[in-house]
Amino acid sequence: MKKEEDVLAELIEKRKKCAFFSDGRILSSVYSKPTDISLKAFSIFHDVNALDTYLFPEIEAMEKEVIEWLSKLYKAKRGDGYITSGGTESNIVALWVAKKLYPKRKEVIAPRSVHYSIDKACDLLSLKLIKTPLDENFKADISYIKKRISRRTLAIVLTAGTSSLGVIDPIEAANDICDDIYFHVDAAFSGFVIPFLKRKKIKLSFELENLDSIAVDPHKMGLSPIPSGAIIFRDESYLERVAFEASYLPSKAKKTKTLLGSRPGGSIAAIWANIKLLGINGYQNIVEKCISNTKYLIKKLNAIDALELVIKEPEINFIAIKLSKNQKKFKNIEELQRELERRNFLASVDKETSSLRIVIMPHITKDVIDSFIAALESIFKK
Repeated sequence: MKKEEDVLAELIEKRKKCAFFSDGRILSSVYSKPTDISLKAFSIFHDVNALDTYLFPEIEAMEKEVIEWLSKLYKAKRGDGYITSGGTESNIVALWVAKKLYPKRKEVIAPRSVHYSIDKACDLLSLKLIKTPLDENFKADISYIKKRISRRTLAIVLTAGTSSLGVIDPIEAANDICDDIYFHVDAAFSGFVIPFLKRKKIKLSFELENLDSIAVDPHKMGLSPIPSGAIIFRDESYLERVAFEASYLPSKAKKTKTLLGSRPGGSIAAIWANIKLLGINGYQNIVEKCISNTKYLIKKLNAIDALELVIKEPEINFIAIKLSKNQKKFKNIEELQRELERRNFLASVDKETSSLRIVIMPHITKDVIDSFIAALESIFKK
């Protein structure tokens, strides 16, 4: 049996072998270093189980406050929901509720860019997933979705901030064809981006009369620790359909309306602390800085002839970089990725578009961008 200090020392050494956000050179992550206050809040409530509201009534009250805040953010007059472990759980719950609403329907329609958690959800719920083509801008093609609608259609799922390119699907156009079809938007990444954009051109809110639910991840641009997701419904009737009673729980706990039983109270406390400290203005400042740095990087990249942008004018803080046809240095984007990795810049590859995925999170400063550009210029000068 090892001594405590030896175990801790071993853990520290293992952590040193992983990437650190403080270095700023993690370029593809949709996560960043959580705020200090969220980490402290998580620690204070680290031993709290959100399932047991008898022992831990304050965590129930804080979760209610968070859901009310998010409901207001997305303009749901009677919004409801709960804190999940992340987008995968949120998406599963959304389709679970949809199946309860329309039990005889078995088909889900989504563009091929949809997150793989929808594949998981359909597999778990014995639903058929129909994937439709994208348009020339890599967005869901609503005309194809419309053609696939039938009496068997249970739900339509779109994405606000696709995992590969950060694309926002045409949410308003889909809303118009979902009169009696469950409509869910996976905004795991951009849920903490779109509401805080200075120039709001994207409508992601329950003002869209057919929108039933939104998935959002506070552990991404919300800067809360993992796991911190949320599912928001138009009103309280949705979760009533997946309510279960447990005889062993104290009467005060009432019914449980969550997919998971035990849930970390620390996650709820962390999100609560962030929204109390940062509020709307704080998140606006964070988002605007990321958008400003995104534009700064785009300007710098446009000056490098060997590279091109997959999307010339990204809507959010996502950039996809591909090799120009006239460059001769690399056979494929993976070779450039490996060269960057040798220089300690970590970026992932989207195989479908043969591009590097760059996500401008708060840890990516202008200094980091300048170093990244200098590395690229050095690479292509050889």
